[in-house]
Amino acid sequence: MRKLIILLAAALFTVGMAQDYVLGIVYDAGGKFDGSFNEGTWRGVERAQQDLQAEGYEVEVVEFEGSPDTAAEGQRRIALEGAELIVAPGFLQADAVTAVAAEFPRTAFVILDAVAEGDNVRSVLFKEQEGSFLVGYIAGKLTRTGVVGFVGGMDVPLIRAFDLGYQEGVKAACADCTIISNYVGVTDAAWNDPARAMELASTQNAQGADIIYAAAGASGNGVINFVNDKMCFVPSVPTRETPIDAQLENIAKPAGWDAKCGENAKPIFFIGVDSNQNPFGDTDGDPTTLNFGLTSMLKSIGVASYNAVMDVVNGTFEGGLLNLGLAEDGVDFALDEYNEALIPAELLEEVEQIRQQIIDGEIVVTDYRQL
Repeated sequence: MRKLIILLAAALFTVGMAQDYVLGIVYDAGGKFDGSFNEGTWRGVERAQQDLQAEGYEVEVVEFEGSPDTAAEGQRRIALEGAELIVAPGFLQADAVTAVAAEFPRTAFVILDAVAEGDNVRSVLFKEQEGSFLVGYIAGKLTRTGVVGFVGGMDVPLIRAFDLGYQEGVKAACADCTIISNYVGVTDAAWNDPARAMELASTQNAQGADIIYAAAGASGNGVINFVNDKMCFVPSVPTRETPIDAQLENIAKPAGWDAKCGENAKPIFFIGVDSNQNPFGDTDGDPTTLNFGLTSMLKSIGVASYNAVMDVVNGTFEGGLLNLGLAEDGVDFALDEYNEALIPAELLEEVEQIRQQIIDGEIVVTDYRQL
């Protein structure tokens, strides 16, 4: 039986045996189980592993978690083991990929969310603004306070692109809505500070935000935790009637609702990012009761990492730039058993029409990075 070894860069890990294939991944800030970007990348490699095992390969997965400062070291360690492919999720690894790819021209590199130089480098970008427009439109249609929030991680152009696309989507649905935007910080520590993100979400909710979109890596878990724990609030301003009112009439409240929420209380919701975080809004283990995850803005990061593995195995890997939006199925919004009861069918039809208008160029969503 042929062997395929997938090496997911582990600190101080040395491979002592020969492999048919050595593949690697160096995680971005926030760690593997951030529930978002890093974890989505890993899930793609995991799926490739399972598919290859089904074809008769023996697949070993070894992992590494470092920091932006150690990214080049991690990549170099794997390349020295004879790696055919190294996956580098995160724009903070761009310089490292450019440097190490030049040192190891026979190794293929994939960087997600940034552009790095080299004929052996595949750079994968996403049109986050397009997916954010869709979830923003949903938020603008369903907010009952007319106030929604955005919590970004590190204040960089990439996250500003999420923010601006979200704002444009909200305004397309609700011209008089207010969007409150805050950022966790200006260093890479902003990707892993859920306590600060929770504070920002609490402040936004106190200002009336009943839907909060988090694009903050592992910090976004702070927004999710705040929403799940708070569940509801009594708005200090008059609320407007939106299509979600009729939906909520048919959804049972989860365990703990009665203890926290009075007769006039309104539920609050988060919007997840990168991976499908809808299940994180299930507070009682029952998808049929009220879920606090309204939807999630999806990026096909797992598809990008999966395709890279399979391209190497099949000998079809090519470098260059990919920029994936709605037309390329690179971004989307999540609809599943956890949130399908929250979003009316009529709104889903509107969103599908908007999706096609964006694909056709009838709606042009501003990319902050191009301003």
